[in-house]
Amino acid sequence: MSVTAVPLRPIKKGSVRRIWLGVAVAVAGSALLTWNGLRPFGRTASGIAYQILQPGKGENPARDDFALLAYKGQLPDGTVFDENAQAPMDLTGTVPGFSEAVTLLKKGGHIRVKIPASLAYGATPPQGSPIPADSPLIFDLKLTEFMTRAQMMELQQQRQMQQMLQQGMQPGGGAPGGPPGGIPGQPPMPQGAPAPVPGQP
Repeated sequence: MSVTAVPLRPIKKGSVRRIWLGVAVAVAGSALLTWNGLRPFGRTASGIAYQILQPGKGENPARDDFALLAYKGQLPDGTVFDENAQAPMDLTGTVPGFSEAVTLLKKGGHIRVKIPASLAYGATPPQGSPIPADSPLIFDLKLTEFMTRAQMMELQQQRQMQQMLQQGMQPGGGAPGGPPGGIPGQPPMPQGAPAPVPGQP
């Protein structure tokens, strides 16, 4: 019995290093893909699947809060139907799945969610939208800030008060604690007299 020897070509210098570098890159890429794929998915009681990409800090918003968000909405085939880098939102004005998804976030958090059609637009998507009927929606959401409804109401009241005070300082508007009908330090205007026009005596 004879064995035929096959001559082996010597490996060039530097080739071994390139081979090991290629193997290392392949292993690192595979590990990254596996890690991304294995990030823990959760599921809410209503059926929203979610993946926390950045946990964030602090409290979670409630469904009736106001939030400042960055978001990207996609269809299952990857079609982007809506995107905004800084959107102030009243969460009560969104589809139920969207507001529920935002409650999973904390400030600075980033989440990816898959909302079933029943919690999105169901059989009646917005007219003229690329969203087909009965389509689930995929969102990437980042929460910058949020405010409770009570805080928002208080802020609106403060703004209204500021506007009233600013208007009260204008000619003919009256000012709290000042003469009725005019500017502080000037005599009150007689009833029925027309308000002075700015720039005219």
